[in-house]
Amino acid sequence: MSKRVKIGVIGAGTIATLRHIPSYKSCESAGAAEVVAVCDPIEESARKAAREFAVPNVFRDYQDLLKVPGLDAVSICTPNVYHEPISLAAVEAGCHVLCEKPLAMSYAGARRMHEAARAAGVKTSVNFRYRWIPAAGFVRDLIRGGELGEIYHVFINYFNGGLYDPTTPIRWREVRAQAGSGALGDLASHLVDLCRFWIGEIASVSGHLRTFVEERPLPAGGVGKVDVDDATSFVARFDGGAQGVFNATRCAIGRGNHQRAEIYGTRGAVIYEIEKWDRGGDQVQLCLGSSQARFGSFAPVAVPPAYLAGTPNHPMIEFVEAIRADREPDPTFYDGMRCQEVLEAVEISSREGGVTVQLPLS
Repeated sequence: MSKRVKIGVIGAGTIATLRHIPSYKSCESAGAAEVVAVCDPIEESARKAAREFAVPNVFRDYQDLLKVPGLDAVSICTPNVYHEPISLAAVEAGCHVLCEKPLAMSYAGARRMHEAARAAGVKTSVNFRYRWIPAAGFVRDLIRGGELGEIYHVFINYFNGGLYDPTTPIRWREVRAQAGSGALGDLASHLVDLCRFWIGEIASVSGHLRTFVEERPLPAGGVGKVDVDDATSFVARFDGGAQGVFNATRCAIGRGNHQRAEIYGTRGAVIYEIEKWDRGGDQVQLCLGSSQARFGSFAPVAVPPAYLAGTPNHPMIEFVEAIRADREPDPTFYDGMRCQEVLEAVEISSREGGVTVQLPLS
């Protein structure tokens, strides 16, 4: 595809103006993409984004955006409850679709999205942006290249402190009808995707969800009920036999966006850690072979230069490049669907007292 990819951005909140639109605008200078429309039910939000990024068309209704002549693709930056209906409408209109995570409100919804896109032959992607941390790609190649041997253990955490204060006002992310889940979908979805990226499919889970603060102030006054999880912990078994321990919380005081994974195999181990994209991600801690193992030694290793091209905006750039090259983006709605299946299994397990739930679900 030689022409510019014409993109409409649906939702004009923070993730759209911080990540999606700037990413696509960075492609404009190379002639690869053009943001032709932005949409938000709060019209002033859409107009503000359009002014800031020189986007020519503004809409309140995504159905109107989908009628823009020559539209090639859409980026969906809405609350989770709208991911499925907007994606299905975009697919029906013949558009390629990049959607925020988690992909849907349920595994069934994610499967409908994947199957509709596959039947229509359009490209799809999900903003699992931590795949593009330089160290994440390096870790995957260490594992897949056999450097760590057979993987026995994965211990992986995502600690965020955004909700540790009970006076923090409630947002749509704390309301099940809008978000579907809390820390499970918001944070643990990234951990599941990273582990699928590194190790492979998950065969079973046993988990628990916890809500620490059950009421929070409403922005307009009064209090609202929090009916999603503040934190989740679960144990997983991978198809290859490895065991994983997952922890995700939005109540970790002092933490901003902290991720850490420790992966142990028969020949070596690796520690991956970031606080934010620009703090960490350019090195790992490695223990390889019998010499290091004998002395219990981990050494810092710089991520090789070939991995350092990743940026926080890379998922959108990858989406544009895949459309132009007529190849599948990395990741796709299939990856989002498989992740959603794991999240749903954790919810089932938690509701039933932590029982082990086998995958696939169907």
